[in-house]
Amino acid sequence: MTKKIIARISNGLGNQMFLYASSFAISKKLNRSLELDIFSGIENLKKKNLKRKFKHFNPKFELKIFNITSRIIEKKFCFISFFKKLERKILIFLDIFKTKKKFIIEHRNKRKITYYKNDYDNIKLDDVVYIEGFFESEKYFIDFRKEILKEFSFYKKIKCLKKFEEVILNTNSVSMSIRADRYSETYADDIDNSKIQNSLNHEKKQYDFILRSISYFKKSISNPKFFIFSDNPDKISNLFSENKDVIIINQFYQNKVYEDFYLMCKCKHFAVGPTAFHFWPAWLSEYSNKICVRPKDMNVSNNVDYWPISWKKI
Repeated sequence: MTKKIIARISNGLGNQMFLYASSFAISKKLNRSLELDIFSGIENLKKKNLKRKFKHFNPKFELKIFNITSRIIEKKFCFISFFKKLERKILIFLDIFKTKKKFIIEHRNKRKITYYKNDYDNIKLDDVVYIEGFFESEKYFIDFRKEILKEFSFYKKIKCLKKFEEVILNTNSVSMSIRADRYSETYADDIDNSKIQNSLNHEKKQYDFILRSISYFKKSISNPKFFIFSDNPDKISNLFSENKDVIIINQFYQNKVYEDFYLMCKCKHFAVGPTAFHFWPAWLSEYSNKICVRPKDMNVSNNVDYWPISWKKI
């Protein structure tokens, strides 16, 4: 039997990319094939969505826009049914006592804080190993940057509005983002005043970071043009109504997630917001004079090693 790693893909595009990149790198280090379970985690999110309804998120497999080389396993082999979910829980429990581990689960402490720890090549593993978590740190995959860039190259050009793409390509473009409703992401959360207030506080922090970034880039590059991406552009557009150097990406051609991501990747510089979705265009960019800044006081990830060291804190 070919030794393999099966990655449990879940959450949105940015998180899916983190797990894929980390699993890809780990599989290369362990000399194993990488396969993807695109059903178990996403099906659970779909069930949650039916009950509570996400405001800006539609759970689905997002990596299909890239030239990924890993095979997708059949649904019948995934932990979806009641009995398969029970089997997964039992296997994870038994793994504690086994010499050969069947699961690679992201390290976290009692406070659910995660961190980089890549000791998997020192652990005895079963022939088929399942990997779960998000592994949100470039430290897992930075040694395979060239290969990751190929894996995350676009399968085909994403159709988007030319009026945005042309300006981004022909200016000293700076990509920025604001994630709305971070702590009140479902409509059911709107009855929880504390969650709503936490989201408003988070939006204010992101806004303050953008103002600092605008000031920084105006001093660092000539004639910067700022492009702000958001899952709820209408909500934040009034914040920048008087700034002529700011363009809110508030329209899309067909698929907002893919088009926003594509346009971000075309930008030359980045004020990276605290979201995995905005992390990746900055990381993937190969623009020779690229400048990346990130907030000094925000880390939306539970991973203490989330931010690349080379990105300037402001």
